[in-house]
Amino acid sequence: MVSTSKQRCLLIFLVLLIVLTLEAAAHQNDIQNDKPQLVQAVKSITGTRESLAITYPEGVTISVKLQGTQRLPRAKGEAKVERKRGATEIEIELDEMKPAKLFGGDYNTYVLWTVSPEGHTANAGEFILRGNRSKLDVTTPLETFGMFITAEPHYLVPFPSRFVAMENTRPTHRLGGVISTSQIKYREYEGIYNFERETLASVQETKGESRSDIDQAKTAIELADRAGAAKFAPDELNRAKDDLLKAQLGVAHGTQVGTQTIQGKEIVRIAFEAQKLAEERSFQAALDAERQAHADEAARLEKNIQEAQTEAEKARLLAEQSKMQFEMEERARQASEAAKAQAEQEAQAALLAKAQAELAATKAAADAETARLAKAQADAAAATAQQQAEAARKQAEDAQNKMQAALSKVVETRKTARGLILNLPDILFEFGRANLKLETREVLAKVSGILMVASGYNLSIEGHTDSVGSEEYNQKLSEARAQSVYDYLMKSGVSSDIMSTKGFGKSQPRASNDSAKGRQENRRVEIVIEDKEGEMKF
Repeated sequence: MVSTSKQRCLLIFLVLLIVLTLEAAAHQNDIQNDKPQLVQAVKSITGTRESLAITYPEGVTISVKLQGTQRLPRAKGEAKVERKRGATEIEIELDEMKPAKLFGGDYNTYVLWTVSPEGHTANAGEFILRGNRSKLDVTTPLETFGMFITAEPHYLVPFPSRFVAMENTRPTHRLGGVISTSQIKYREYEGIYNFERETLASVQETKGESRSDIDQAKTAIELADRAGAAKFAPDELNRAKDDLLKAQLGVAHGTQVGTQTIQGKEIVRIAFEAQKLAEERSFQAALDAERQAHADEAARLEKNIQEAQTEAEKARLLAEQSKMQFEMEERARQASEAAKAQAEQEAQAALLAKAQAELAATKAAADAETARLAKAQADAAAATAQQQAEAARKQAEDAQNKMQAALSKVVETRKTARGLILNLPDILFEFGRANLKLETREVLAKVSGILMVASGYNLSIEGHTDSVGSEEYNQKLSEARAQSVYDYLMKSGVSSDIMSTKGFGKSQPRASNDSAKGRQENRRVEIVIEDKEGEMKF
């Protein structure tokens, strides 16, 4: 009976132990189920993609083709992969490539990624294009992995972008050993990069080496700015900006490519560190604010946990504490993300304002240059016009001088502001009449002959009398004599279109009418040869 009693007690003890164990396991399971995983400061990865993983046997070189995606449909490449002594060596050659910066926006370079069976991606190295080709030699500890190439803002990115340009394909042959393949999943970077093109299918290839070190540095600084580095990591950000300015000045003065590469990579490193610090500090600031706002509740929970009477009660309170911590971290992450989004908007607005200012400055400079060119053209046109006018004036003056020289041999001439004036005295007319004497006709014949070889002038034939007689008589006589000269010249071949007549009577004497000589001088017909605005030729 004693033995039976001991066995019964032992059995009860074992049952109780099992129950307690199961209860503890249940509580622990509840805790694990209720306790969410702690979140990162910034969500780094999002959408899932698949990649073809290949297991590479030891001591065998396997050739794997890489093919372009819709982003680089003509791109092709080949990787020679060999695993030896616990490491896998990869030699890749690419062809038909196009510079990543042709995507525009934030993209500047290409990065090779390896992805493990667990979906972990690793930045394996950057491709430098020489024309449309590139080579890269890298090593990975992985035995089974997939390979793909993405366009990226800079060479230090920790997660692949969604701009996948090339992927490895299934090997077409085997060189010994066993090759296995499988589909594995990995996640892409959540961050939104700016771009101008989704594909480079229709973009022309470029020649020569394509270096983007300074462009990568510039973009890395912009990404840090968008992450709020101006507020949370100002020292690092300003250092990167100062170094970028020095590098850009060096480029302007022709620094060597090797120097630019070193400077660009160092700036990327500093800027990327500023971005990470900004994200971490932004999250920490938001988390500190959450903890401050819930300090009383957290203190109450901590006190209750310390005073819990049972393990079950303690487990429940711990789960509540864990849930509260998770919720605070989640809200802090959201606040950090919102702050980052705001910083990004401000950075983008600043970039837009800068671009608009530069555009306005460029437009103003272009307008100023246009105005300068217009003024220069106007000045040149004015100078040309002045030269032409001066040439025409000189030509007309020369023509007038030649004409004067020729006419002076026939009749009295004088040069005035109006033009060249030929004087036909009273003695060439019948006394008191408008009839031309024979010698007058001879003079006018010679005058008309000279006028016929000239051009670019008008003739004003003007009659004048002395003061003897009535005003009416003198006016009619002056008009009649002018008309007689007009008629003779027209018959001699001078066009009537360039001639006109006027009679001035006694209103414009040349001398005093108090003497016979003066009155004779006043009785005359004048032929005024007027230049047509510098058109006279002789």
